[in-house]
Amino acid sequence: MARFLFRPQAALDLRRRQLEAAQRDLAIAERDRLAARRRVEEADVAITAASAQAATVLGAAGSAQDREWYRFWIHRLRRERDGCAASLTAREAAVQRATQALMGAKQRCESLERLRAHARRAYDEQAAAEERKLIDELATQQFAARARHKGATP
Repeated sequence: MARFLFRPQAALDLRRRQLEAAQRDLAIAERDRLAARRRVEEADVAITAASAQAATVLGAAGSAQDREWYRFWIHRLRRERDGCAASLTAREAAVQRATQALMGAKQRCESLERLRAHARRAYDEQAAAEERKLIDELATQQFAARARHKGATP
């Protein structure tokens, strides 16, 4: 019997490559989201530290110029934190899009893999049927040969 040949193998290979690319894209998106989350946390820490430093310095009879400087500094830190938070939101949306793309690629790949498995089972069943047929033919020939042999010797 001829060897197993899955005609849409090229399509399955393409789908597997697309699945791997989607997995890489998701990993990159998650890495970027993690980095954005870390930047937001660092900005929060910087704002807290700046506020504590301002309270310490201004509590010790700081000048109006110092108050203004610390106010603007903390305001700038909050604006940077808002930018980091917006970046985090964008990264979370990118992770969601990558997750959806991965699920679609996985579904397309799995459908072809199921088709391949079904074709392989059919091939194996056909091969087994042909083997049984051959075995039956050999057994029939052996039986016929024994019957002839018994009939020829008195």
